[in-house]
Amino acid sequence: MGTGAEALMLVLLDSNIYFSALISPLGSPARIVHAWRNGRFYLLTCKQQIDEIRAASRSPKFRNLFQPHHVGDMLNHLYSATVWEGPLPRRHHAADPADSYLLDLIEVAQPDYAVTGDKRSGLLQLDKLGRTKILSASAFCAEVLHL
Repeated sequence: MGTGAEALMLVLLDSNIYFSALISPLGSPARIVHAWRNGRFYLLTCKQQIDEIRAASRSPKFRNLFQPHHVGDMLNHLYSATVWEGPLPRRHHAADPADSYLLDLIEVAQPDYAVTGDKRSGLLQLDKLGRTKILSASAFCAEVLHL
């Protein structure tokens, strides 16, 4: 783990961040995933997100974009993250219903940051939920990671 206050950050990454990191290994999402793997922050996820990533990676839309071993490697790393085991309250409704569980996870786990690249989900427009600041990948890189 890193040093100082940065090491104590708990961060939730929207599933699109992981896919973007695989598609563009030099972009902000890839730099965020790399920072997590290098101990810059703790990562928060849940079984529902891991299942979503696994299912989406097998869909015809994405199957030709990713090599299966890259997705497998990413999923294996996610199991080393902080995986929320408890139930999610199902109180929130995102503009993209598939992202509603992320808002519920933010409510119960209260990460420091949530990072998304999905402008349609409505997460970025919230700006904040409880104590959690919601940022785009580029803003997280610049403002928090100073990359």
